[in-house]
Amino acid sequence: MGTFLEHKNQLSEKEVIKIASDCLGQEIASVAKIGKGGNSKVYHLKSSYREFVVKFYFQHPSDTRDRLGVEFQSLSFLWGEGLRMVPRPIVLNREHQCAFYDFIKGTSPVTDISSKDIDGAVQFLGVLKNLALGAKDLNFPAASEAFFCGMDIMSNIRGRLKRFSFNDNTGEYLALREFLRDEFMPLLETVETWSKLYLVNHGILWEEKISGRYRTLSPSDFGFHNALRTPDESIVFLDFEYFGWDDPAKLVSDFLWHPAMSLTHELKEKFLKQMMGIFDDPQFKNRLKAFYPLFGLKWCLILLNEFVAVDMQRRGFARLEPQDITAVRLSQLARARTLIQQISNNYKVFYDD
Repeated sequence: MGTFLEHKNQLSEKEVIKIASDCLGQEIASVAKIGKGGNSKVYHLKSSYREFVVKFYFQHPSDTRDRLGVEFQSLSFLWGEGLRMVPRPIVLNREHQCAFYDFIKGTSPVTDISSKDIDGAVQFLGVLKNLALGAKDLNFPAASEAFFCGMDIMSNIRGRLKRFSFNDNTGEYLALREFLRDEFMPLLETVETWSKLYLVNHGILWEEKISGRYRTLSPSDFGFHNALRTPDESIVFLDFEYFGWDDPAKLVSDFLWHPAMSLTHELKEKFLKQMMGIFDDPQFKNRLKAFYPLFGLKWCLILLNEFVAVDMQRRGFARLEPQDITAVRLSQLARARTLIQQISNNYKVFYDD
């Protein structure tokens, strides 16, 4: 697998055209690398009468998730159910660890998110919730890093912390170690204690998993950072590599916390209010309030993925241009420090309190 990954890092345009021509059964006239994702290589292809996207998926021995299979299966299911707010899947190829989709002309909405865009996101998640009611017997896995109770969330956070065990105590590694010791860990202990107490006071046990009845289908990495606004102003959502069953509290928390989106307070409140109307779980709001700051702390660690070798390798696989790794790490550390302060100041307060 390591050789395969190395080969994919060196794919030329000629090789991409050859693979695409063989898989699609038609001549490809041009290819251009597109996308800013951190996990895959994406190319825009043109034939004489149609445009496609081909996505090559990252693989590593330490990460066994089948991103290719999950995304193609989930999009095939959604497209088959008549949902047109997602790309149309065309063909999957295991040999080259890639899949082909219809090309969607559009622009990223992340710098200009509107109230209408929030409506589109809520509409999409409402469709997934309704589909979930009839999909309990379908062979969908849990979404990537799905958490069904507080204990699951904390187990993930502790697992992420273990990945920051380095022998290097200089430069940015020393700064990271001091941040985790002096800022992150004290706040994590405080928030964990508060979250447990809040749940108990509302009749929920820390290890109590959400009932399957109240779980939803989720893209997991959902937001306008993985979306396109088409010329007719509609929104198409991308990136279903982590699709599966999840707790709506995680889905909502991740949408609100995601650092790639610049949502105003008003837009976050609008999203939250509408989501409250979609999910009928009587304990949804209580779980969301208790877990929200924990997911914020998890996002602090996600921001620091560049300190972990396999994550940097995945970023390098997808990146268009090389970067100064030290500068990137210090920048991410600064972002994590800002987020920690925000959580520390507001972890007991939620948007509609």
